[in-house]
Amino acid sequence: MEKENLNELKAKIESILFCIPDGVTVEQLAHKVNLGFTGTVKKAVLELQKEYASRTGLNIICDEKGIWKFKIPDSHITIVKEAAEPEFDRAVIETLAYVAWRGGARQCDVVRVRSNKAYNHIKLLIEKEFIESHKSGLSKWLEPTKKFYEYFKLEPGQKLSVPGEVEKKFETAETDSLSNQGDNADLK
Repeated sequence: MEKENLNELKAKIESILFCIPDGVTVEQLAHKVNLGFTGTVKKAVLELQKEYASRTGLNIICDEKGIWKFKIPDSHITIVKEAAEPEFDRAVIETLAYVAWRGGARQCDVVRVRSNKAYNHIKLLIEKEFIESHKSGLSKWLEPTKKFYEYFKLEPGQKLSVPGEVEKKFETAETDSLSNQGDNADLK
């Protein structure tokens, strides 16, 4: 195989390995790059492995099952672990999902459904520009921003579709919080 074609093949393999963190076999790589010759693909992936071995930031490995994938050297795990943290934790994402699912909501309703921890979630989501806040009576009106719609590849104003189980969870939380408000009113 010509050096130019081999370099292009290595670039394709590198892209595939990057996009499939669980890894792939040589046969899968050959299929994905439209080559029936696993020998050529194996040669290219072995060259890539050598190239990465000469660097120190990332390795290409083959496990005992013949799966090729990128691996971070053990000496870099602690450094990378912090950088690989998700942008938001699950609770913040659930608060954002609730606001988006409603197409906007009063802050007091979000807190009633999501608990008083939602105040911190809302503050973070406003700082990160995923939601915006406007005065609305005694509360604030929260709604998704343009950045939210772009980030999640939605059309502005598009109602967020959620799985039935999540929608039931939101509806149950709303119902529970409303019935708890009624119980508390009886105590006054």
